[in-house]
Amino acid sequence: MRSIIKELPDLVAHDVISPYTARNIETYYASKAAPQGSSLFTIFGVIGAVLTGLGIILIFAHNWDTFSRSIKTMLALLPLVVFQGLVAFTIITKKDARWKEPAGVLLFFAVGAAMAMIAQIYNIPGNLAGYMCTWTLLCLPLVYILRSNALALLHVVFATWYACECGLGTTDRPWMYLFFITAFIPFYIERHKSQPIGGITSFFNLALPASATFALAMFLDDAYRFNVAIYIAFFGMLYSIGLLPAVQRHSAKANGFMLVSRLGILAILLAVSFRWYWEIDMGGRSVSPYTLPAGIAFLAIGLYLAITKTDALKRADTFLWSVFLFPAIYFIGFLHPMAATVLSNILVLTLGITVIRSAAMRFDLSSLNFGLIIVSALIICRFFDTDMSFAIRGLLFVAVGAGFFFANYLLIRKKKNYENIQ
Repeated sequence: MRSIIKELPDLVAHDVISPYTARNIETYYASKAAPQGSSLFTIFGVIGAVLTGLGIILIFAHNWDTFSRSIKTMLALLPLVVFQGLVAFTIITKKDARWKEPAGVLLFFAVGAAMAMIAQIYNIPGNLAGYMCTWTLLCLPLVYILRSNALALLHVVFATWYACECGLGTTDRPWMYLFFITAFIPFYIERHKSQPIGGITSFFNLALPASATFALAMFLDDAYRFNVAIYIAFFGMLYSIGLLPAVQRHSAKANGFMLVSRLGILAILLAVSFRWYWEIDMGGRSVSPYTLPAGIAFLAIGLYLAITKTDALKRADTFLWSVFLFPAIYFIGFLHPMAATVLSNILVLTLGITVIRSAAMRFDLSSLNFGLIIVSALIICRFFDTDMSFAIRGLLFVAVGAGFFFANYLLIRKKKNYENIQ
């Protein structure tokens, strides 16, 4: 089976089969490889493990004050010992994922609970960021020992939590986050190879860029006028990653890199469409010495991936092109804020129109509504910085709503006519 899947890119490259056919073949073999019912059983097992762990903690908490220090210490370590034994049992007896996933999750939370209770019993000082960092670091080996998807997702979630806790409102930088994500990458690549279009790979495709999006803000200072340039370059890099063949084989809804980058690019462009943004006084605001190099690196990586990969630029849409147009608007904003405001609005409007046009050509209702949402969001944003009467605003809202219904009706009718002709 794997040999057939490995041959698919070569068959597509030589026009033996179409990319659509190759994707269907991969889907077919992936569905055959997965044992029927095992995924659902594993999910319920993980949920049961989490509820069991929380129940044990609550039982201990209810009677906590009546215990002596030695009893408290024993109770704090007891779940850790029991669940370590359970994990050892699953490894020695070579149990499958239906055993390893719940056992790993139970041990993961047992580690955190033991750390918290020991610190409380012996009054060990510390902060939440340090606690999250230690917890995530201690449980990192479990991801590779058990080859657990649930633990890998927990690792990404808790690494992100640590980054936000460490960097939010402080001058500290969550450097350990970079180590945590780097340590996760080999597991992510292995899952991409073994389950190229599996459901868990789709979760990782979304979790990784979403985590990086939140964590990046923790490395930047409060000079958000400059930080948007970093973020637009970062989202451009994510978009280019989403165009890679290994990621592109997923459907648009399962391509987390492209989903996160599109939403991020849209949010930034809507933010800079306000005139007040370009008139912000940047005096006295600090800028990290690595801010400019980081932005250039993100932009360079994204441009390299987009240019060097096979037909990547052909598959790119206005979102990627807006990333490379934004630096020009950004520098114009320092000289002429009004010109930058107008150009930003034109860029967002162009973005919405091109998405609608592309959706109409492909009979894609979800993309059509996304394009209509872009145009609607731009109109709503203009309500806040223009002097319009409530009557005019109401009429615009009615027009936008009618446009949604009319555009969807026309596309559905056009799709039916096309199917009848075929």
